[in-house]
Amino acid sequence: MRRDFDQRTLALLASETGAIPLLVVAYLSPEFLRPGTRWWVVAIGVYTVVSILVTVLARPLNDAHFAVLSFGGMVGIATSAAVIADDGAAHAVLILLAAIPALAAIESPPRTVIAFVLVAAGLAVTVVATRAHSATAMFVAGGAVILAILVPTYLVTTLRRSLSRALEAQAAISETDPLTGILNRRGLAGRWGQVLLGAVESGLPIGFIEADIDYFKTVNDRFGHSVGDAMLVAVSGALAEAVPPATLLARTGGEEFVIVRNVADEADLDRLCEELRMHVAASTDVTVSIGAVCASLSIIPGRSPAATREMVDGLFSMADRQLYNAKRKGRDSVSVTRAGLVSGPLTDVASGRAKSRSDDSAGRITEPRERVTDDR
Repeated sequence: MRRDFDQRTLALLASETGAIPLLVVAYLSPEFLRPGTRWWVVAIGVYTVVSILVTVLARPLNDAHFAVLSFGGMVGIATSAAVIADDGAAHAVLILLAAIPALAAIESPPRTVIAFVLVAAGLAVTVVATRAHSATAMFVAGGAVILAILVPTYLVTTLRRSLSRALEAQAAISETDPLTGILNRRGLAGRWGQVLLGAVESGLPIGFIEADIDYFKTVNDRFGHSVGDAMLVAVSGALAEAVPPATLLARTGGEEFVIVRNVADEADLDRLCEELRMHVAASTDVTVSIGAVCASLSIIPGRSPAATREMVDGLFSMADRQLYNAKRKGRDSVSVTRAGLVSGPLTDVASGRAKSRSDDSAGRITEPRERVTDDR
């Protein structure tokens, strides 16, 4: 049911179904109707039954289906009010016109909602004008019906906007690192499709960069986590300043950052990594080691999400190996490699090359590891 019927479709179906007993009672009470108008009730009843069938068969309703059925429903409500003999009952039926714009406000575009409000108000004023016995009665009754149409529509629209803003804020929180304010791993994964699309459209390779703060564990152990947090904020700010526009920057865990963007070639990626390394060194009290991979993409249409995750995992793995090389060569250094990526696992096509920019040899890594997990 939840998959087949959205809230708008369910609400419209409920209103259509609820109108049937009212029409039956009206038809069986001839004195309730103006003379010679019972066949109008029959026609409205037939249309309502057809609308119920269409709503059930076409579920969920798209905007076009909803617009057609709802417009017919509003005409039916206005016609019902026009054929009722009692003025009070007629005005009460007219209030039902407020349901359609309110239902539209649940999911329809703003222009559709405004159109329904205008149509409902026009139909209500037309019926009131044909029944009013004075200008004052027309003004009061017409104004009351129009307010009854506007208020629920406004409330639903406001609630919808508030919910949308809340969901957007929640999504931003779930995709943002609370300490540094940049993307987290979830945010990076959520935007990976944009990177692939940009690579396919531009024909440029992807530069996947992994930057890691040197000796971060030592800083945390000696000076405390508050100093370590301040260091993370400073480095993330420096990286954000140095990356070009349209670049993804994320903190993917601990003291590790990932930068992703399209690059011209391996040399272009190497220049970018050097700029990031030097800017962090000049802007903060720490240095970073950087491992990067330049991957040419050949995307086959219809790739599964699992294959896309395989791409990301492959890039992470290769960049991590280059980061290890950079650490092993002396930290405050860059190691870049080139890779080929053709709808399958990533493979190195050139061994990584590391270039040390530091004379510091006190923290050289001597033991081989799959992942850089020592005192960075």
